[in-house]
Amino acid sequence: AASLRGLEARLIPADQREDDGMPDDEVVMHPVVPASSDDAPVVPNGTRPSTHLDRSVSGSGMSKREKWYTVGLLTLTAAMLYADQNLLAPNLSQAAEEFGFSEREKDVKLGGWLQLAFFVVGSPASLVIGWLADKPIPRTRLFFLTVLIGEGPCLATYWVKTYWQLFAVRAMTGVAVGGCLPLLFSLCGDLFPPEERAYVASFLTIATGAGIALGQIMAGTVGPTYGWRLPFLLAAAPAICLAGVLYATVKEPARGSQEEAVRARREEVRRSERGGGHGRAGTYGSVGTDADMDSDVDSVGQRRADGSARRGRGDEKEKLPPGPGPGSPSARSDASASSAFSSEATHVEYGGKIDLAKLRRQLKIRSNLVILAQGLPGTVPWGMLNAYFVDYLHVQKGLSVEEGTAAVTLFGLGAVIGTVTGGIVGQRIYNSPGGRSRIALVMGVTTALGSLPGYYFLNASGYGPGDAWLYLSCLVGGILASVTPPNVRAVLLNVNPPETRGTMFAFYTQIDDVGKGAGPALVAGFIVEFGRRIAFNIAVSGWLLCGAILLCLYPFVDRDVENAQEAVREELDAEEAALNAATAEEGRT
Repeated sequence: AASLRGLEARLIPADQREDDGMPDDEVVMHPVVPASSDDAPVVPNGTRPSTHLDRSVSGSGMSKREKWYTVGLLTLTAAMLYADQNLLAPNLSQAAEEFGFSEREKDVKLGGWLQLAFFVVGSPASLVIGWLADKPIPRTRLFFLTVLIGEGPCLATYWVKTYWQLFAVRAMTGVAVGGCLPLLFSLCGDLFPPEERAYVASFLTIATGAGIALGQIMAGTVGPTYGWRLPFLLAAAPAICLAGVLYATVKEPARGSQEEAVRARREEVRRSERGGGHGRAGTYGSVGTDADMDSDVDSVGQRRADGSARRGRGDEKEKLPPGPGPGSPSARSDASASSAFSSEATHVEYGGKIDLAKLRRQLKIRSNLVILAQGLPGTVPWGMLNAYFVDYLHVQKGLSVEEGTAAVTLFGLGAVIGTVTGGIVGQRIYNSPGGRSRIALVMGVTTALGSLPGYYFLNASGYGPGDAWLYLSCLVGGILASVTPPNVRAVLLNVNPPETRGTMFAFYTQIDDVGKGAGPALVAGFIVEFGRRIAFNIAVSGWLLCGAILLCLYPFVDRDVENAQEAVREELDAEEAALNAATAEEGRT
């Protein structure tokens, strides 16, 4: 790739150049030829090249530092959003006393109705926001508005006076929690290539779980002293501030910029530009050299025999030798060589948009159907553990509340370890030859094995000295049960074109919420029918069923990933054909 400053110096006199403050390694320069010049080169379709210096952000438009800054902000914001999900639980009795509720009213109105309202509003909000995330709307702005709409009422919880005011603001808070996940993964899919998405998914997965835990700890610590309302204020204010900072400081990533098909097309344009030929010109705007492209791909799709990616030429900025001034024949020759790539028909930009036909197509993709199907049985055990496990260890197994809490805490620690390790190891497996199919085996086997420690700590009559086997089984169970979430979300990103990801993650969130919300109610029904021990064993068996469903990904996940990239290529070809036809029509007139 040519030195951009050197190219600018050769094409434009110093006194005519304008500095827009953008780092030169993040802009794309195009030859400038006077519009009235008879020597101005003509592109094949008969139009003249651009008569201005075009500085367009290449690739995703972000350096690695900017990408991880964005992920950090998204992770912190997501953690604070999920912190308010169960804020009332530690102070339920305090709130019930203030509203004058009986024990039964406390369980029904504060424990049941509020949670129901939270998900009833959050569920359709997720679908609407997921659909909007796939439209040509700035997603950073949509994210800020979603947080504001949801966390504003959460903030207002501090001033409620009646139960129905509390009911209303808790229902509206579901908008933020339901709508954030589709936006988070839609953004991250356009920030990182498939070779890195499981890493990022592990951060966001941890953020949601850590946020819930942080909220409960904060409410349990602050609520008894300062009242049950203050935790809502402490959770909502940082979430709104962080979303505002993200909107003010983060650039909207170009949709589809990290797709293999788009990067391959961009590489074709770059090679044609180097050769000065009239190879396939990308479409849509102005050509980019993508010198700062940070993907570990040289020519997209080409790998070393050992499966490892090698650093592309785009990371090496070759210096262009000093050349003659902009008015010299040599400069005009350079402009002529690049003329086919300096018009508005040469920048590879993906312009796919969601519509009902595409949505119907994606809902028929087998990988999507499997991922949606595994969600319900996979989340029921989590709902059971969160709602009943401590009390089960205390009442049925004779442990103290503190010992039961320690067991649940270790299960949560194992979940963090499993999420991080699963994201890292899973991504490496996915990147290896044949890894797309093997990651399905990893997810299925680890999820199914996660039920075995559950069967142990639910059915064992004793846990050894100091309950050591209980704590060990909880830690191991948490690790095994948490390998899948970051990897299944990365696969969901990879089997869907960029313009459908927000909507597909909205459907994924629906299933997840149904499992988390209806799981405890389903287990409660089993308890009435069979008793606690059998009911909890049935719930843990959900991981066996989930693992079996995930194994069904093995035969076709690789093909579905390729089909997603083929859909991207078809979109690029259609846009290019439409633009070439329009440009040819302009040339004739």
